[in-house]
Amino acid sequence: MQLEENYYSKAILDSSVTLANYQTYIARLYGVVSACENNIFPSLSLLIPDLDQRFKAPLIVQDLKNTGFADTGNLPTFDFEFSTQAEALGIMYVIEGSTLGGRVLYKNINQSLGLDAQNGASYFWGYGQQTGQYWKTFISLFSQYAVEENCEDEIISSAIQTFDAIDNWLSHAKIVI
Repeated sequence: MQLEENYYSKAILDSSVTLANYQTYIARLYGVVSACENNIFPSLSLLIPDLDQRFKAPLIVQDLKNTGFADTGNLPTFDFEFSTQAEALGIMYVIEGSTLGGRVLYKNINQSLGLDAQNGASYFWGYGQQTGQYWKTFISLFSQYAVEENCEDEIISSAIQTFDAIDNWLSHAKIVI
């Protein structure tokens, strides 16, 4: 997947990750995550009943503040384009799936930068010990909808487009400090 080859995606996994790279990465992710929460969540509120527990953009803002990034009022914004609930689910699949991957990133950030869930790495901590359960709940609802509505191809296409859009978004990131 091209997103995994992105400079910032690689840097965040490197044991020599810098605080500036970490802040740049999560500042850019803020745009993606907040766009999902503001634009995608409302369209899925009847399908995914626990959306109110899945907001993570505020965690990114807090992580930036906890790592000394002062200008959280001017974080970059992102926009998702979708027209159906299936497309929205494809987008949410990518965002929720990144929560699982975030646990791997958390370990590296914790070891390399000394940040933890209470001090600068709460976004990657995800749902804490409940991360697996949140994923299972989401994927169950997701799969049921895909089968019932016969829209698997539309969801997959949307997810692929989302990966590409996020890769492009991160590729244009500039060091924030």
